[in-house]
Amino acid sequence: MKVHDVTLVMRPDMTTWNAEPGPTITPFRRIAEGDTANVSTITFGDHTGTHVDPPLHFIEGGATVDRLPLEALVGDCVVVDYDGTAHIDDAWLERARLRRSVERVLFKTHNSELWRDPTAQFTRDFVTINASAARWCVARGVKLVGIDYLSIEPQGPEKAGYPVHHTLLGAGVVIIEGLDLRGVAAGAYELVCAPIKIAGGDGAPARVFLIER
Repeated sequence: MKVHDVTLVMRPDMTTWNAEPGPTITPFRRIAEGDTANVSTITFGDHTGTHVDPPLHFIEGGATVDRLPLEALVGDCVVVDYDGTAHIDDAWLERARLRRSVERVLFKTHNSELWRDPTAQFTRDFVTINASAARWCVARGVKLVGIDYLSIEPQGPEKAGYPVHHTLLGAGVVIIEGLDLRGVAAGAYELVCAPIKIAGGDGAPARVFLIER
């Protein structure tokens, strides 16, 4: 068994969405100052780094992150390798010939290479799925979709009304954003996605593993 950690490291200077503040880590107790243990306080946005979007993120009154179904977050998944520069659409997904039984899909694109530079600034020039691909996922009964940058929504005119988020979240599909898939080949894996259990949360950072057996 091989376990791939596809989670971004949380750190103060990490790349965040549109200049949102990164995590702050503040010493609270320190052994060097006479305390019995080291303890820190941490502050971060709930969509920082590798994170999960629940329906509430875009749908008022939708399910919160602490109410996400565990059966969506854990189970068989497929990593799909996409080398194009246009956003992924339903026609491309049809050509990819994914098994009808696939319920969790992670898209590996050239976005993952952006994580090689720890000082990289936020960019809106990234690849993701478009509205037709989101509808395709819902029609096929997909429970979870992941992307290797900080949003699953295309930027520019396509994002008007945020159709990808509304389509997926409106159908109860869990979204993972901010995956680091550089070290993972396309293929079948077991997914374990563990978002922080925040009461009433509209998002939560998550630790995500892909298990290769």
